[in-house]
Amino acid sequence: MIPTESMAPQSASEILMIRPATAASNPETLESNAFQSPVTPANALQLIQNEFDNAVNLLRSAGVHVTVIEDTPVPPTPDAIFPNNWFSTSPDCLYLFPMLTPSRAAEAKPLPLNYLKENYARILDLRHLPPLESTGALVLDHINQHAFVARSPRSSLVTLTEWAANSGYSFTKFSTADQNAQPIYHTNVMMAIGTEWAIIATDSIVDPESRLEIYERLETREIIEISLDQMSAFAGNMIELRTDQNKTLIAMSQSAVDALDHAQKEALQQFGELLPISIPTIESIGGGSIRCMIAELF
Repeated sequence: MIPTESMAPQSASEILMIRPATAASNPETLESNAFQSPVTPANALQLIQNEFDNAVNLLRSAGVHVTVIEDTPVPPTPDAIFPNNWFSTSPDCLYLFPMLTPSRAAEAKPLPLNYLKENYARILDLRHLPPLESTGALVLDHINQHAFVARSPRSSLVTLTEWAANSGYSFTKFSTADQNAQPIYHTNVMMAIGTEWAIIATDSIVDPESRLEIYERLETREIIEISLDQMSAFAGNMIELRTDQNKTLIAMSQSAVDALDHAQKEALQQFGELLPISIPTIESIGGGSIRCMIAELF
């Protein structure tokens, strides 16, 4: 499925990333994020800054336009490296989303917020509503203007309905469970959508009817299924981007690439160049991966 000029692009060529100033496993988010380790290495800040800088260099070398904003240490925001959770953009609007915990709400600091406000004339601020953590909770099919949303404490139906009414997107909301029967905290760790492909941890979808609806919604794309173990290695947390040469790039962590089998990698490589990026410390203490680090600027 190749988008026509009248369709919205599925992937962005410009992104925003936040260079971290705080490194710690956030105790506020541990309860709902089973991917997160409670252990913080002694030299965590140096490790995650090195991993972040390497990720930016690899993305820029591949031809992606990356804007980097430095986080500030006060107030401490250990998850600031995941800016895609508190805002998203469309070609004509900046959306600001409510977060589940105070430390994550504090990530919308003046420097990134003012940068975004300068570039978008229309702003929809939903932060007075219950939590809906942007493109962590929302996996978006931009071409068909449809959102896929896993139920969790981070995906309020009230806020989702308000966002949908203002954005023009429809949505499918469904229940998930990991290997320990716990709900998956963010949809974007079990599912990713590109222009012509989709990755889904099918076994994480609890209701067969929801599974069928999701597959029907994505019937024009090639669906690549991943296991729960592969999901735990962040194989569902990848993102399609466009380079300055208008080539398609599929960015994911090295742990995600290592978890995929040969057939899965071959299937993905039909649709873009795979860009593996090593971020083991970020994945461990943050409980998120490459897609979480990238906020698209449409």
